[in-house]
Amino acid sequence: KLGASAVTAIKDYLPMDGIPMKTLFTVGALLPCVGIAILLKQIVNKVVDFIPFFVGFTLAASLGLNLVASAVVSLIFAVLFYELEMAKHVKAKVATGTDFDWEDDEEDI
Repeated sequence: KLGASAVTAIKDYLPMDGIPMKTLFTVGALLPCVGIAILLKQIVNKVVDFIPFFVGFTLAASLGLNLVASAVVSLIFAVLFYELEMAKHVKAKVATGTDFDWEDDEEDI
């Protein structure tokens, strides 16, 4: 009942250069900004987290990449960050020597 015909009636009733339609166009143009802000609020915890997000949007905008190509680029970033974090944990474990098991040495004697 209040579908496309109601929207068409409102559009025909309001002048396109009037304040209500200009307001609707302005608010509609701001919706992508709101979506990006919500994504940033959920994803970014540290400043470093902003880098892949920014690079993804830049690649999509400048190169015209689709979602699949952007997902592949994001996957590459995710693997790199994972490997870097695991390398940090391995170095910390080796430096502290917490991986030494006393029971194994007692069994060998």
